[in-house]
Amino acid sequence: MTAGLTLRDFKGLMEDARAALSREPAVLSLHADRALLIGDLHGDLESLKLPLESVDNYDALIFLGDLVDRGSHQLEVLVELMRAKLEHPDKVRVIRGNHETAQMNYAYGFYEVVTRRFGAGAYGLVASIFSELPIFALLNDETMLVHGGIPRGVNSVSELKGVRKQGEDIEDGVVLQLLWNDPDESVEDFAPSWRGPGIYTFGRRSVSRFLEASGLRRIVRAHEPEPLGLGYHFNGSVITVFSCRHYGISPAALELGPTGIRRVQL
Repeated sequence: MTAGLTLRDFKGLMEDARAALSREPAVLSLHADRALLIGDLHGDLESLKLPLESVDNYDALIFLGDLVDRGSHQLEVLVELMRAKLEHPDKVRVIRGNHETAQMNYAYGFYEVVTRRFGAGAYGLVASIFSELPIFALLNDETMLVHGGIPRGVNSVSELKGVRKQGEDIEDGVVLQLLWNDPDESVEDFAPSWRGPGIYTFGRRSVSRFLEASGLRRIVRAHEPEPLGLGYHFNGSVITVFSCRHYGISPAALELGPTGIRRVQL
Protein backbone atom coordinates (compact mmCIF):
# COMPACT_ATOMS: atom_id res chain seq x y z
CA MET A 1 0.00 0.00 0.00
CA THR A 2 2.86 2.39 0.72
CA ALA A 3 5.82 0.24 -0.39
CA GLY A 4 6.26 2.15 -3.64
CA LEU A 5 5.11 5.50 -2.31
CA THR A 6 7.67 8.20 -3.07
CA LEU A 7 8.09 11.50 -1.26
CA ARG A 8 6.61 13.21 -4.30
CA ASP A 9 3.56 10.93 -4.16
CA PHE A 10 3.19 11.49 -0.43
CA LYS A 11 3.50 15.24 -0.80
CA GLY A 12 0.86 15.32 -3.53
CA LEU A 13 -1.54 13.20 -1.47
CA MET A 14 -1.11 15.27 1.67
CA GLU A 15 -1.54 18.54 -0.21
CA ASP A 16 -4.67 17.33 -1.98
CA ALA A 17 -6.13 16.01 1.28
CA ARG A 18 -5.32 19.26 3.05
CA ALA A 19 -7.13 21.21 0.36
CA ALA A 20 -10.21 19.00 0.72
CA LEU A 21 -10.21 19.27 4.51
CA SER A 22 -9.68 23.03 4.41
CA ARG A 23 -13.10 23.39 2.79
CA GLU A 24 -14.77 21.84 5.83
CA PRO A 25 -15.74 23.90 8.90
CA ALA A 26 -14.46 23.26 12.40
CA VAL A 27 -17.91 21.98 13.37
CA LEU A 28 -19.47 19.57 10.90
CA SER A 29 -23.23 19.34 10.48
CA LEU A 30 -23.94 15.95 8.91
CA HIS A 31 -27.06 14.09 7.84
CA ALA A 32 -27.03 10.38 7.08
CA ASP A 33 -29.67 7.66 7.16
CA ARG A 34 -26.97 5.09 7.79
CA ALA A 35 -23.61 6.03 9.29
CA LEU A 36 -20.64 4.02 10.52
CA LEU A 37 -18.61 5.55 13.36
CA ILE A 38 -15.02 4.39 13.83
CA GLY A 39 -13.01 5.09 16.98
CA ASP A 40 -9.26 5.13 17.66
CA LEU A 41 -7.24 3.25 15.03
CA HIS A 42 -3.67 3.97 16.20
CA GLY A 43 -2.16 2.43 13.09
CA ASP A 44 -4.45 -0.61 13.00
CA LEU A 45 -4.77 -1.16 9.25
CA GLU A 46 -6.89 -4.26 9.71
CA SER A 47 -9.60 -2.26 11.49
CA LEU A 48 -9.63 0.26 8.65
CA LYS A 49 -10.15 -2.41 6.00
CA LEU A 50 -13.83 -3.25 6.63
CA PRO A 51 -15.10 0.35 6.81
CA LEU A 52 -13.38 1.28 3.55
CA GLU A 53 -14.58 -1.86 1.82
CA SER A 54 -18.16 -1.14 2.93
CA VAL A 55 -18.18 2.56 2.02
CA ASP A 56 -20.93 2.03 -0.57
CA ASN A 57 -23.22 0.61 2.13
CA TYR A 58 -23.25 3.84 4.16
CA ASP A 59 -24.16 7.46 3.72
CA ALA A 60 -21.23 8.42 5.95
CA LEU A 61 -18.08 6.91 7.42
CA ILE A 62 -17.01 9.08 10.34
CA PHE A 63 -13.62 8.58 11.99
CA LEU A 64 -13.37 9.94 15.52
CA GLY A 65 -9.64 10.65 15.62
CA ASP A 66 -6.41 9.04 16.84
CA LEU A 67 -5.42 7.60 13.49
CA VAL A 68 -1.73 7.22 14.27
CA ASP A 69 0.87 6.63 17.04
CA ARG A 70 1.67 3.31 18.72
CA GLY A 71 0.53 0.88 16.00
CA SER A 72 2.53 -0.94 13.34
CA HIS A 73 0.84 0.55 10.25
CA GLN A 74 0.47 4.21 11.14
CA LEU A 75 1.61 5.58 7.79
CA GLU A 76 -0.54 3.10 5.87
CA VAL A 77 -3.64 4.07 7.88
CA LEU A 78 -3.12 7.76 7.18
CA VAL A 79 -2.41 7.22 3.49
CA GLU A 80 -5.35 4.89 2.86
CA LEU A 81 -7.75 7.10 4.80
CA MET A 82 -6.69 10.25 2.94
CA ARG A 83 -7.05 8.42 -0.36
CA ALA A 84 -10.56 7.44 0.67
CA LYS A 85 -11.28 11.02 1.71
CA LEU A 86 -10.31 12.29 -1.72
CA GLU A 87 -12.34 9.59 -3.47
CA HIS A 88 -15.44 10.14 -1.31
CA PRO A 89 -15.09 13.69 0.07
CA ASP A 90 -18.70 14.05 1.20
CA LYS A 91 -18.97 10.56 2.66
CA VAL A 92 -15.66 9.99 4.48
CA ARG A 93 -15.26 12.38 7.41
CA VAL A 94 -12.43 12.63 9.90
CA ILE A 95 -12.49 14.64 13.11
CA ARG A 96 -9.46 15.46 15.21
CA GLY A 97 -8.27 13.33 18.10
CA ASN A 98 -5.77 14.12 20.82
CA HIS A 99 -3.07 12.23 18.89
CA GLU A 100 -3.41 14.44 15.83
CA THR A 101 -0.84 16.85 17.28
CA ALA A 102 2.91 17.31 16.95
CA GLN A 103 3.43 16.95 20.69
CA MET A 104 1.81 13.51 20.76
CA ASN A 105 3.45 12.37 17.51
CA TYR A 106 6.90 13.24 18.87
CA ALA A 107 6.20 11.28 22.05
CA TYR A 108 4.38 8.23 20.67
CA GLY A 109 6.09 7.45 17.42
CA PHE A 110 4.43 8.86 14.33
CA TYR A 111 6.94 11.66 13.84
CA GLU A 112 9.71 9.06 13.70
CA VAL A 113 7.71 6.88 11.28
CA VAL A 114 7.27 9.77 8.84
CA THR A 115 10.78 11.19 9.07
CA ARG A 116 12.45 7.79 8.83
CA ARG A 117 10.55 7.11 5.62
CA PHE A 118 10.52 10.51 3.92
CA GLY A 119 12.98 12.77 5.75
CA ALA A 120 12.68 15.42 8.46
CA GLY A 121 10.79 17.93 6.33
CA ALA A 122 7.97 15.52 5.52
CA TYR A 123 6.30 15.75 8.92
CA GLY A 124 5.15 19.29 8.13
CA LEU A 125 2.90 17.81 5.43
CA VAL A 126 1.21 15.67 8.07
CA ALA A 127 0.91 18.57 10.50
CA SER A 128 -0.86 20.59 7.83
CA ILE A 129 -3.43 17.80 7.47
CA PHE A 130 -4.07 17.59 11.20
CA SER A 131 -4.46 21.36 11.44
CA GLU A 132 -7.39 21.21 9.00
CA LEU A 133 -9.32 18.46 10.78
CA PRO A 134 -12.74 19.45 12.16
CA ILE A 135 -13.06 19.49 15.96
CA PHE A 136 -16.43 17.74 16.30
CA ALA A 137 -19.58 16.92 14.35
CA LEU A 138 -23.33 16.92 14.81
CA LEU A 139 -25.09 14.01 13.14
CA ASN A 140 -28.77 14.27 12.20
CA ASP A 141 -29.23 17.05 14.77
CA GLU A 142 -29.33 14.45 17.53
CA THR A 143 -25.86 12.97 18.05
CA MET A 144 -22.67 14.80 18.95
CA LEU A 145 -19.52 13.11 17.62
CA VAL A 146 -16.31 14.07 19.41
CA HIS A 147 -13.05 12.40 20.29
CA GLY A 148 -13.04 13.08 24.03
CA GLY A 149 -16.06 14.67 25.64
CA ILE A 150 -17.92 17.75 26.76
CA PRO A 151 -15.96 20.66 28.29
CA ARG A 152 -16.33 22.13 31.73
CA GLY A 153 -18.09 25.51 31.75
CA VAL A 154 -19.94 24.93 28.48
CA ASN A 155 -23.68 24.56 28.91
CA SER A 156 -24.83 23.59 25.42
CA VAL A 157 -23.56 22.77 21.95
CA SER A 158 -24.59 26.23 20.74
CA GLU A 159 -21.77 27.66 22.87
CA LEU A 160 -19.30 25.53 20.89
CA LYS A 161 -20.30 26.70 17.42
CA GLY A 162 -17.51 29.28 17.48
CA VAL A 163 -14.63 26.86 18.07
CA ARG A 164 -11.87 27.03 15.51
CA LYS A 165 -9.49 24.56 13.94
CA GLN A 166 -6.15 24.41 15.71
CA GLY A 167 -2.51 24.47 14.64
CA GLU A 168 0.06 21.73 15.10
CA ASP A 169 -0.84 21.58 18.79
CA ILE A 170 -3.98 22.51 20.71
CA GLU A 171 -3.95 26.00 22.18
CA ASP A 172 -7.64 26.53 22.97
CA GLY A 173 -8.56 25.14 26.40
CA VAL A 174 -12.10 24.26 25.34
CA VAL A 175 -10.84 22.35 22.30
CA LEU A 176 -8.31 20.59 24.54
CA GLN A 177 -11.18 19.29 26.67
CA LEU A 178 -13.22 18.26 23.64
CA LEU A 179 -10.30 16.06 22.59
CA TRP A 180 -9.21 14.82 26.04
CA ASN A 181 -12.11 14.66 28.54
CA ASP A 182 -13.60 11.31 29.66
CA PRO A 183 -16.92 10.15 31.16
CA ASP A 184 -16.90 8.90 34.74
CA GLU A 185 -19.87 7.22 36.41
CA SER A 186 -18.56 8.19 39.85
CA VAL A 187 -18.68 11.91 39.03
CA GLU A 188 -21.78 14.12 39.05
CA ASP A 189 -20.51 17.20 37.24
CA PHE A 190 -16.77 17.54 36.54
CA ALA A 191 -13.61 16.43 38.31
CA PRO A 192 -9.86 16.78 37.58
CA SER A 193 -8.52 14.06 35.28
CA TRP A 194 -5.48 11.87 35.75
CA ARG A 195 -4.56 12.85 32.19
CA GLY A 196 -3.21 16.23 33.26
CA PRO A 197 -3.97 19.91 33.90
CA GLY A 198 -6.89 21.47 32.04
CA ILE A 199 -8.47 18.06 31.42
CA TYR A 200 -11.55 16.74 33.25
CA THR A 201 -13.82 13.80 33.72
CA PHE A 202 -17.52 14.53 33.30
CA GLY A 203 -20.47 12.92 35.04
CA ARG A 204 -24.14 12.07 34.72
CA ARG A 205 -25.56 15.44 35.72
CA SER A 206 -23.30 17.41 33.38
CA VAL A 207 -24.20 15.13 30.46
CA SER A 208 -27.92 15.32 31.14
CA ARG A 209 -27.80 19.10 31.42
CA PHE A 210 -25.74 19.47 28.23
CA LEU A 211 -27.90 17.14 26.13
CA GLU A 212 -31.16 18.71 27.27
CA ALA A 213 -29.95 22.26 26.63
CA SER A 214 -28.61 21.21 23.21
CA GLY A 215 -31.64 19.23 22.06
CA LEU A 216 -29.45 16.15 21.53
CA ARG A 217 -30.04 12.48 22.29
CA ARG A 218 -26.50 11.23 22.78
CA ILE A 219 -22.77 11.76 22.55
CA VAL A 220 -20.58 9.27 20.70
CA ARG A 221 -16.87 9.53 21.44
CA ALA A 222 -13.65 7.51 21.30
CA HIS A 223 -10.42 8.01 23.31
CA GLU A 224 -10.63 5.03 25.71
CA PRO A 225 -10.21 1.28 25.07
CA GLU A 226 -13.27 -0.87 25.68
CA PRO A 227 -13.06 -4.69 25.92
CA LEU A 228 -15.71 -5.21 23.21
CA GLY A 229 -14.96 -2.02 21.32
CA LEU A 230 -18.07 -0.25 22.64
CA GLY A 231 -18.80 1.18 26.08
CA TYR A 232 -22.11 2.61 27.29
CA HIS A 233 -22.20 5.32 29.95
CA PHE A 234 -25.04 7.06 31.80
CA ASN A 235 -27.73 4.69 30.42
CA GLY A 236 -26.42 4.99 26.89
CA SER A 237 -26.47 8.77 26.65
CA VAL A 238 -22.70 8.58 26.07
CA ILE A 239 -21.18 5.80 23.96
CA THR A 240 -17.46 5.09 23.57
CA VAL A 241 -16.27 3.40 20.37
CA PHE A 242 -12.73 2.04 20.13
CA SER A 243 -11.46 0.35 16.98
CA CYS A 244 -7.81 -0.62 17.63
CA ARG A 245 -7.06 -4.28 18.34
CA HIS A 246 -3.53 -3.52 19.56
CA TYR A 247 -4.90 -2.91 23.05
CA GLY A 248 -5.94 -6.54 23.40
CA ILE A 249 -9.61 -5.74 22.83
CA SER A 250 -12.22 -6.86 20.32
CA PRO A 251 -12.33 -3.78 18.06
CA ALA A 252 -15.66 -2.46 16.82
CA ALA A 253 -17.40 0.32 14.98
CA LEU A 254 -20.84 1.73 15.73
CA GLU A 255 -23.57 1.76 13.12
CA LEU A 256 -26.35 4.32 13.45
CA GLY A 257 -29.26 3.54 11.13
CA PRO A 258 -33.03 3.61 10.73
CA THR A 259 -33.42 0.63 13.06
CA GLY A 260 -31.19 2.07 15.78
CA ILE A 261 -27.68 1.30 17.01
CA ARG A 262 -25.66 -1.77 16.05
CA ARG A 263 -22.16 -2.97 16.94
CA VAL A 264 -20.02 -3.85 13.94
CA GLN A 265 -17.09 -6.19 14.54
CA LEU A 266 -13.86 -5.08 12.89
